[in-house]
Amino acid sequence: MTRSTFADGLAGLRLTVGPLFHDMAMASRWHDPPRLRVLEDDEEDERHATWLELFFDLVFVVAVAQLADGLAEDPSVHGFLVFAGLFVAVWWAWVGYTFYADRFDTDDPPHRVLMIAGMFAVAALSSVIPDAFHGATVSFAIAYAGVRAVVVLLNARAWWHLPAARPLLNVYIPAFSASILLFLVSAAVEPPYRYWLWAVALTIDLGTPLASAERIRKVPIHGSHIPERVGLFTIIVFGESVLGVVVGTTTVSWGIESGAAAALGFAIAGALWWIYFDYVDSSIVKRTIAAGQTYLYAHLPLLIGLAALGAGVKLAIKATQDTGLTDEVSWIIGGGVALFMASVAVLHLVTTHSGRDVDVWLRLGSAVLALGLGAVGEDLGVVPLLAVLAAALAAQIVVELAHHDRHGHAEPGGIEIG
Repeated sequence: MTRSTFADGLAGLRLTVGPLFHDMAMASRWHDPPRLRVLEDDEEDERHATWLELFFDLVFVVAVAQLADGLAEDPSVHGFLVFAGLFVAVWWAWVGYTFYADRFDTDDPPHRVLMIAGMFAVAALSSVIPDAFHGATVSFAIAYAGVRAVVVLLNARAWWHLPAARPLLNVYIPAFSASILLFLVSAAVEPPYRYWLWAVALTIDLGTPLASAERIRKVPIHGSHIPERVGLFTIIVFGESVLGVVVGTTTVSWGIESGAAAALGFAIAGALWWIYFDYVDSSIVKRTIAAGQTYLYAHLPLLIGLAALGAGVKLAIKATQDTGLTDEVSWIIGGGVALFMASVAVLHLVTTHSGRDVDVWLRLGSAVLALGLGAVGEDLGVVPLLAVLAAALAAQIVVELAHHDRHGHAEPGGIEIG
């Protein structure tokens, strides 16, 4: 079915049965049709997450914890690749619901019912993540298709009520439906071909917004709501780093080395939180479509690295009373911090448009240092590895404090060389 055929079919259906639902289309306590929030609201006003959005995020706490647990059970290269691939799907599931709500949410009963159905689908997806780590991936494919099917239903509802949104949704609905179909077909295909179908489907999912910049311009996002929502999801993943310290300490006997490892692991998480929430400029989402998309997509490696760090810290604490730090765990910790800091550097580069900005090079330097420590961490040991990482991040915070005028999300610009 071509895109124009799809659009013509829906338009014909609406002309045929639309009058029957004219009275239902009027706002009431039972039904308040989707509307273009940014175009109808004052975009300059601060918009915050609703209670439903916060409730919705709870199921992703479970999903992220399951992903980190899977990596902790298999901290190998294969385990990390499985972890990263599954994380992409979970993250994109969250993105689909979040961006729909940003554009169209009226918080009416049909919207709430569909969002709660989506929550259940995400809960089902979370429950089969451990099986996916062990190669039983059919359930994950079906669950992901269910999660995305609810997103398509939400967008179809917006298509029905909002002619102004149709140029964008005429692309989104067929593309996302094709991805769902590929995931369903993959359930009947044996690996590794199943995973090739997943790769194609996720490429369609993630690539469709990138190929729709002009259409997105007509259906924009909210400049304060999206950064808050992305920040809240980032907090969820930060929580996994905290959980890694807690879980790690409950499985070992407290001693000088285990206590030091726990404190340093917590300090690293705190330092990354400080750098992210004080010195990442979220206002770039208001500038251009390309800047906003860079802001969103750069968060994917950032979050993967952060979640990996949580699993690595948990394993490092256990290693103080086990066989010692292994090469795999060392790489997970160093690589996690490196992914995070490299992503923050990209965000700052997009903010300043200056390759001479010292902040960019400081963050890239931290990423390189973290990779180097990951390579030699097995020889260093748990506490020295974590201590050097914590000290480097603390030094970066000191430099940032000395050269920025205020706390909070950093203003565009920074320290320039020359």
